[in-house]
Amino acid sequence: LALPTYLSAASHAGFTNAPTGSTVTLGFNVPQTGPYADEGADELRAYELAVEHLNGGGDGGMMNTFSSKELTGNGILGKKVEYVTGDTQTKSDAARASARSMIEKD
Repeated sequence: LALPTYLSAASHAGFTNAPTGSTVTLGFNVPQTGPYADEGADELRAYELAVEHLNGGGDGGMMNTFSSKELTGNGILGKKVEYVTGDTQTKSDAARASARSMIEKD
């Protein structure tokens, strides 16, 4: 289960993992193999679409439906959103290893 995280410019400054540089990288750890691979593929497509719209891509229709002033199509905190993926293989040990890899390497 993925839960959205809200970031504001004022609230992230004190964190050691505050985004630096011109991009923000998100990690999506979903089952890409195993018995739930089809569901994982759907999740991944949804995440990819969300990233595209956060960056101002797509048909522009999604951003026009939001009433929030925080979502303007210019990434997160003005930084382009990139993403990496991990395969949970529908196994807890593989999910943990994949998450660790995304955190430590990506």
